[in-house]
Amino acid sequence: MDTAPLSDTAPLSDTAPLSDTAPLSDIRVLEFGHYIAGPFCSQILADQGADVIKVEPPEGDASRSTVPLSYNDVYFHALNRNKRSVMLDLKSESGQESLIPLLRTADVVVTNYAVGIPERLGFGYEQVREINPGLVYVHASGFGNDSPYAKRPAFDGIIQAMSGLVHLTGEPDGMPMQAGLFVPDHVTGLYAALAVMFGLTRRQSTGEGSFTDLSMLDSMMSLLGPCLAESLQLGVSPMRVGSRVRRSYAGTYTAADGYVYLAPMTLRMWTALAGVVDAPQLLPYFTDADTDTRLEHRDELDRVIEAWTRAHPVAEVVARMGEVGVPSSPIFSVDALAADPHVRHRGMVRSIPMESGSGEVVVPGSPLPVVDSAFASGPPSIGEHTEEILGVDPSDPVRHPA
Repeated sequence: MDTAPLSDTAPLSDTAPLSDTAPLSDIRVLEFGHYIAGPFCSQILADQGADVIKVEPPEGDASRSTVPLSYNDVYFHALNRNKRSVMLDLKSESGQESLIPLLRTADVVVTNYAVGIPERLGFGYEQVREINPGLVYVHASGFGNDSPYAKRPAFDGIIQAMSGLVHLTGEPDGMPMQAGLFVPDHVTGLYAALAVMFGLTRRQSTGEGSFTDLSMLDSMMSLLGPCLAESLQLGVSPMRVGSRVRRSYAGTYTAADGYVYLAPMTLRMWTALAGVVDAPQLLPYFTDADTDTRLEHRDELDRVIEAWTRAHPVAEVVARMGEVGVPSSPIFSVDALAADPHVRHRGMVRSIPMESGSGEVVVPGSPLPVVDSAFASGPPSIGEHTEEILGVDPSDPVRHPA
């Protein structure tokens, strides 16, 4: 991999850091979160200037790791930078006492604890609204508080399996496949951040707080697009198509030294592709908008195209297709993506200090302008800011019994 110093990947002026204009600079967020969805949501808010306080039990977020630069450790760093941490034992009377003033100063509560846990630990919505009626409260869980499945455990893979994502991923004659990333967790985190912003906007106009009961399964179902109508109204059950695109002539082809993605969607692009691969026999299958029969003959047409791509390296395929305006791309590995000129120009590979203070961790950048502290501060240690925020020493056995 062609690497460059991480400082070379900083955003340019068109994505300059926010300063006094940060939209959430006067907002305090309490995160009762673990793993991905809750922490990802609150990190997005922190990037926009919010004071995010991660409220943790004495043992810390369950996704913390004691092994520096292990898989869990780098994942925790990628989701918990630029926050502060308060350690509270909410199973104790003193922890509950300390929670009350914290709630009074908050604008937002974000949690992705399992249904029933917030109530058990004293920060369910009905409990906290008595303390602070203006709170914008978002609870993300697998199925939502009122679902018949509310008490079911739901990790990312469960939601992938139930949402249709696994069913629609993989080869037509092969097993259904999980996605390569934790898609439901991150999609839910994005929806949670949207819910916070909608709640804050509503509060600005009405003065009232709000509660959003967010379901991971619902979040993923929102991505199905036309699939429901296809199945329920057109009688066509969407199925796996492998590396192709459903209902569009685009897909992945084998090249001499890797794989390429080609998308000759329009008539002009199809004609240009036929010229590049020197296959005029492709042309009759798409002559105008009303006579596009390519999907019905996809297997035989793909064989013609792939006979050409297999004889040429990826770089040549992409270059020649680009010259005639056919959208194309290499199939990037993560290390190849990190070295790409666009990624470097846009500052999408960043580094943050490790929680221990020794060394750095590489993390994804943000697609949005962020506060200048966004990547200057790594995750807090457990309870690092307890005394600063509450005036309570987190090591005090009287205030924080084990």
